[in-house]
Amino acid sequence: MTTVAGVIEFKAKAGKGGDVAGLIAAALPHVENEPGTPLWLVLRSNVDPDAVYLVDLFDDPAARQAHLEGKAAAQIFATVPPLLEAEPIIHPADVVAFKEI
Repeated sequence: MTTVAGVIEFKAKAGKGGDVAGLIAAALPHVENEPGTPLWLVLRSNVDPDAVYLVDLFDDPAARQAHLEGKAAAQIFATVPPLLEAEPIIHPADVVAFKEI
């Protein structure tokens, strides 16, 4: 199991959470071509529909850095910011506990 992760918080402008989630999800084809990214999730909050989270697992720190510099990130950061209330918050992270699917 990998322990290298990342979480990005996106706070959409009022009523734009669905649009933000859709634009982020549109980057999936690029992520599917990244061998070092085994898990990639786009989550939209049920409590705050304008809060969207991108959660990733990576094979190693180099794969995480490659992802942040890759085509998916470029697409997301080229299309999503005009719909955001604030700058995205990027959290490089480590997995503390994990249940295998």
